[in-house]
Amino acid sequence: MKPILIVDDDRDIRESLRDTLSDEGYVIVEASDGTEALEYIRTHDVALVLLDWNMAPMDAPAFMAEIAKDERLRGLPVVLLTADSRISGRGALPGYVASLKKPIDLEKLFQLAERYCV
Repeated sequence: MKPILIVDDDRDIRESLRDTLSDEGYVIVEASDGTEALEYIRTHDVALVLLDWNMAPMDAPAFMAEIAKDERLRGLPVVLLTADSRISGRGALPGYVASLKKPIDLEKLFQLAERYCV
Protein backbone atom coordinates (compact mmCIF):
# COMPACT_ATOMS: atom_id res chain seq x y z
CA MET A 1 0.00 0.00 0.00
CA LYS A 2 1.32 3.44 -0.92
CA PRO A 3 1.52 5.82 2.05
CA ILE A 4 -0.37 8.99 2.77
CA LEU A 5 1.95 11.99 3.09
CA ILE A 6 0.93 14.46 5.81
CA VAL A 7 2.48 17.90 5.26
CA ASP A 8 1.99 20.38 8.09
CA ASP A 9 4.34 22.63 10.04
CA ASP A 10 2.37 21.93 13.23
CA ARG A 11 3.83 18.78 14.76
CA ASP A 12 0.73 18.17 16.91
CA ILE A 13 -1.52 18.16 13.86
CA ARG A 14 0.81 15.79 11.99
CA GLU A 15 0.90 13.43 14.96
CA SER A 16 -2.85 13.53 15.43
CA LEU A 17 -3.52 12.80 11.77
CA ARG A 18 -0.81 10.11 11.73
CA ASP A 19 -2.27 8.35 14.76
CA THR A 20 -5.84 8.59 13.48
CA LEU A 21 -5.03 7.28 10.01
CA SER A 22 -2.59 4.64 11.29
CA ASP A 23 -5.34 3.29 13.55
CA GLU A 24 -7.41 2.81 10.38
CA GLY A 25 -4.62 0.79 8.78
CA TYR A 26 -3.02 3.42 6.54
CA VAL A 27 0.72 3.78 6.13
CA ILE A 28 1.77 7.35 6.97
CA VAL A 29 4.81 9.49 6.21
CA GLU A 30 5.27 13.07 7.36
CA ALA A 31 6.88 16.29 6.19
CA SER A 32 7.06 19.58 8.08
CA ASP A 33 6.81 21.82 4.99
CA GLY A 34 6.32 21.82 1.23
CA THR A 35 10.03 21.67 0.45
CA GLU A 36 10.52 18.52 2.50
CA ALA A 37 7.37 17.01 0.97
CA LEU A 38 8.52 17.78 -2.56
CA GLU A 39 11.86 16.09 -1.91
CA TYR A 40 10.03 13.01 -0.64
CA ILE A 41 7.54 12.65 -3.49
CA ARG A 42 10.24 13.06 -6.12
CA THR A 43 11.82 9.80 -4.90
CA HIS A 44 8.89 7.88 -3.37
CA ASP A 45 5.37 7.04 -4.48
CA VAL A 46 2.49 8.22 -2.31
CA ALA A 47 -1.24 7.60 -2.63
CA LEU A 48 -2.42 10.93 -1.23
CA VAL A 49 -1.00 14.19 0.12
CA LEU A 50 -2.67 16.04 2.99
CA LEU A 51 -1.24 19.54 2.60
CA ASP A 52 -1.46 22.44 5.05
CA TRP A 53 -2.12 25.74 3.29
CA ASN A 54 0.18 28.06 5.21
CA MET A 55 3.78 26.91 5.82
CA ALA A 56 7.27 28.28 5.36
CA PRO A 57 9.48 28.07 3.38
CA MET A 58 7.08 26.49 0.84
CA ASP A 59 3.33 26.93 1.25
CA ALA A 60 0.52 25.10 -0.57
CA PRO A 61 0.38 27.39 -3.64
CA ALA A 62 4.14 27.07 -4.19
CA PHE A 63 4.00 23.30 -3.67
CA MET A 64 1.14 22.92 -6.16
CA ALA A 65 3.01 25.06 -8.69
CA GLU A 66 6.05 22.79 -8.36
CA ILE A 67 4.14 19.54 -8.84
CA ALA A 68 2.33 21.04 -11.84
CA LYS A 69 5.74 21.37 -13.52
CA ASP A 70 6.53 17.66 -13.09
CA GLU A 71 4.66 15.34 -15.44
CA ARG A 72 5.04 12.38 -13.08
CA LEU A 73 3.60 14.31 -10.11
CA ARG A 74 0.94 16.34 -11.89
CA GLY A 75 -1.90 13.89 -11.16
CA LEU A 76 -1.00 13.32 -7.52
CA PRO A 77 -4.13 13.69 -5.35
CA VAL A 78 -3.67 16.58 -2.91
CA VAL A 79 -6.12 17.55 -0.16
CA LEU A 80 -5.69 21.06 1.24
CA LEU A 81 -5.92 21.49 5.01
CA THR A 82 -6.72 24.95 6.32
CA ALA A 83 -8.22 26.80 9.26
CA ASP A 84 -9.03 29.75 6.98
CA SER A 85 -12.62 29.45 5.73
CA ARG A 86 -11.81 31.76 2.81
CA ILE A 87 -9.60 29.04 1.31
CA SER A 88 -12.23 26.37 0.90
CA GLY A 89 -13.93 25.47 -2.33
CA ARG A 90 -12.69 24.12 -5.65
CA GLY A 91 -11.42 27.45 -6.99
CA ALA A 92 -8.94 28.15 -4.20
CA LEU A 93 -6.01 26.50 -5.96
CA PRO A 94 -5.79 24.55 -9.23
CA GLY A 95 -4.80 20.90 -9.07
CA TYR A 96 -6.10 19.73 -5.72
CA VAL A 97 -8.89 17.18 -5.26
CA ALA A 98 -10.52 18.46 -2.04
CA SER A 99 -10.11 20.73 0.95
CA LEU A 100 -10.74 20.05 4.62
CA LYS A 101 -11.24 22.80 7.16
CA LYS A 102 -9.46 22.50 10.49
CA PRO A 103 -10.53 21.05 12.83
CA ILE A 104 -10.79 18.20 10.38
CA ASP A 105 -14.01 16.25 9.90
CA LEU A 106 -12.73 12.68 10.35
CA GLU A 107 -15.54 11.12 8.34
CA LYS A 108 -14.59 13.25 5.32
CA LEU A 109 -10.93 12.45 5.87
CA PHE A 110 -11.65 8.70 5.94
CA GLN A 111 -13.76 8.98 2.78
CA LEU A 112 -10.90 10.68 0.94
CA ALA A 113 -8.35 8.17 2.22
CA GLU A 114 -10.57 5.30 1.14
CA ARG A 115 -11.04 6.82 -2.31
CA TYR A 116 -7.37 7.43 -3.09
CA CYS A 117 -5.60 4.71 -1.09
CA VAL A 118 -6.79 1.57 -2.85
